[in-house]
Amino acid sequence: MPATRATERTSPFLHLTADDCGNGLRFHQHIAARHCATERWFFRGDIDHSGVACGVEVCELWVAHAATTVPVEAPAVSPARSDTTWGRHRIGTVRVMTEPAPLLYDALDHIRVDGTEFLRLVSDADLTTSVSACPGWRLGDLVHHVGEVWNFWASIVSEGITDRNDVRNVAAPARPETDAELVASAFKSHVRLCEALHAADLDQKVWTWTGAPQPTAWVRRRMAQETLTHLWDAGVALGFEIDFPSAISADGIDEFLMWFAASDRREGEMKVGGTVHLHCTDDDLPEGAGEWFIAAMKEPAATFTREHRKGDVAIRGRAQDILMWLWRRDDEGLEMIGDKVVARRFRAFSELD
Repeated sequence: MPATRATERTSPFLHLTADDCGNGLRFHQHIAARHCATERWFFRGDIDHSGVACGVEVCELWVAHAATTVPVEAPAVSPARSDTTWGRHRIGTVRVMTEPAPLLYDALDHIRVDGTEFLRLVSDADLTTSVSACPGWRLGDLVHHVGEVWNFWASIVSEGITDRNDVRNVAAPARPETDAELVASAFKSHVRLCEALHAADLDQKVWTWTGAPQPTAWVRRRMAQETLTHLWDAGVALGFEIDFPSAISADGIDEFLMWFAASDRREGEMKVGGTVHLHCTDDDLPEGAGEWFIAAMKEPAATFTREHRKGDVAIRGRAQDILMWLWRRDDEGLEMIGDKVVARRFRAFSELD
């Protein structure tokens, strides 16, 4: 299950979600902030919820016993299977190998839980708070953006859109006037997205901005990474420290290199002028699952391999720290060995706005 940790929360909080799975089977998730740490418990079965609100802060928005909730499913790829198949995906440039490495996590489960965590954080926050990771944005702008993105991809998947002309007909939700309505709108978009992704076959092709239709599995991965990044943004804006599992963070690096690195050159940026080695130091990743060698950055793609290979600069650190560095969020916790000018140019090269 996805795990995040939010610190510096001052008040107790109980967050309960329950997904109706039919035949009386329910999945329950409890989140409680105690002693400056967020704790989660997951369990199945029928639960007596009488008296659950006694002496506990409960937001009605988060109690989801409704026919529209999404059933729980097993991860599409188990860690054991991923470990054995990783080697087949390790080496190859994006120009000859467009398949992502096998996922070591359940993308849909991360969308559900990390999206819910995002909504929980912003539901009782001051939405005029500045978001340092998104210059010029306030928290309300971030909430609206995330809701728009969730709603857009929910429409693409649920309507099975494959033609770019049909994309123009996808209606964006109008921005609500009040903070409560803004959060509620994002909540509805989150439910729509989870429902659409759960109902769609993983191999179903839909329109994407990559230049070609992609399987729905691509959308799952993209939305898991989008949700993770903006949960981190919201956490930092509100003074919380949020940690993510190394598996999804490492895959975020892989996704960045496949679809964002050098897709477009940032105006005024110089050539990288060297090679880069990214090395995750997380000890719970399978062998070879946390290393990349970037040989070139030239529009419209980066040329890279998934391997341990010496570059002009090596950037080492936790997968999450490297991922946030790539997205220009943070540069703490990293060790750079070699040509730091190459590292700076590599980070600045891609147009990400």
